[in-house]
Amino acid sequence: MKLHDLIRIGFTASLLIFSSTQAAEGDAEWQRVKMIIDGMKDPKVKPTSRDEAIEMFRAGLTDLDLAMAAAQKVAPEHPLRWEAVIFETMAGGARKVAGVTAPEGPQLSLEDLLTAPDAPQGSKVEASFIMLMETSEKLEASGEDTSTWMTLAEQHLKSFPSERFDATVKARMASFQARADLKTKPMELKFVQLDGSVFDIASLRGKVVLVDFWATWCGPCIAELPHVIQAYQKLHDKGFEIVGISLDSDKVALQAFLAQRGMTWPQYFDGKGWQNDIATHYGIKSIPAMWLVNKKGMVVSMDAQGTLEEQILKLLAEK
Repeated sequence: MKLHDLIRIGFTASLLIFSSTQAAEGDAEWQRVKMIIDGMKDPKVKPTSRDEAIEMFRAGLTDLDLAMAAAQKVAPEHPLRWEAVIFETMAGGARKVAGVTAPEGPQLSLEDLLTAPDAPQGSKVEASFIMLMETSEKLEASGEDTSTWMTLAEQHLKSFPSERFDATVKARMASFQARADLKTKPMELKFVQLDGSVFDIASLRGKVVLVDFWATWCGPCIAELPHVIQAYQKLHDKGFEIVGISLDSDKVALQAFLAQRGMTWPQYFDGKGWQNDIATHYGIKSIPAMWLVNKKGMVVSMDAQGTLEEQILKLLAEK
């Protein structure tokens, strides 16, 4: 064998050894990143208070940032970086609470993940889902038209089918459609009341109706309740009605509360708390949510608290 062949073989072998060592070091560093992320998602020792949870998250983020810096230095193209990108996106808001700022410098995004050839399909599914839901929340907060989002949701379901996320996307699509329908036709609301009788909001056509999403455990709801009761006592005889949608889970406690406060209007209760069927159908994310329905059965306000009586009087004056 010629000398230059020996040199070439030796050089190639050195490269292979170096690459193997680099990959091994990269695996070790990125596995540490993954271990920290997994520990923050599901800590072995559960926090017993909010302050303890914040302190644990603060320590975890500090460890994560150090581990990430080391891993990126050794193996910046390691496939586990995409799992870190997803976690960092989800932890963004929590960083502010914990008081740990994100490291400086260019950061990979979910958009980068979706177009990366080496990103696992599972990570792409999760990234698309997160982006889709973040967009939906921004639209809900701004009150903008959701038709474009519905198209994006359909594309997501087609491109990234997932048993884990599809039900959530479809539920959000259904709630957006339900809210959109409220702008074009009378509200449909029919249920079995606490006393076993059937209620249908259509029976109140010609009256002004407050649909009140609330719960006995909700501080702001209880703070608003005196105004609700006062408006009912003052304006009920003039054509004002209330329908309660309770997000409670204890039926007996709810019934006792209603009796104590003299709240005799129809109440929907299914014991599911935040998963209340009607609240979920309409995409209720916070309570109290106080909707006013005019005499024609149309929802004309989704923010009645604060000026409740004033808004009711205006609607009662309408023909």
